[in-house]
Amino acid sequence: MAKKEDLVVRRAAFEKNINKWIELEDLTVGSCDAIMKKSSSPVVKAMMKAIKMDSQKHKELLGVVLECLNGTITMTPEELGTISSLLEGHSKVEKDAIDMAEKTLADSRNFVISHIIKYILEDERKHFSMATDMNAFKAHIYPYA
Repeated sequence: MAKKEDLVVRRAAFEKNINKWIELEDLTVGSCDAIMKKSSSPVVKAMMKAIKMDSQKHKELLGVVLECLNGTITMTPEELGTISSLLEGHSKVEKDAIDMAEKTLADSRNFVISHIIKYILEDERKHFSMATDMNAFKAHIYPYA
């Protein structure tokens, strides 16, 4: 078993890394803004806006990680049970979006359009995974759920 001092040092290093990561996400947002100001291309602007929004979302999620570490955010099996059927329905919608994106990608013949659709498809797959994983959290929080 690890010594308490080792755990304290590891946790401090973990928190430091999370805070550095948050700073990197801020730099990403600024970089995206600079690129969008310089470009007149709707494609470049749309892709940079997507990256910027993802970085803002990452920063928010990293803040939640820090709050979880401090015990200020909790999740109960009852709460997850309440939204379980909604999460299952949401997972189906995300699966349908994946199917649509895959079909659309197969029909695309334009490099730029294919690239954008691939990006969206990756997001849809990630959304599906997040929704199904969240629904499975209750089994990890309360093994009899």
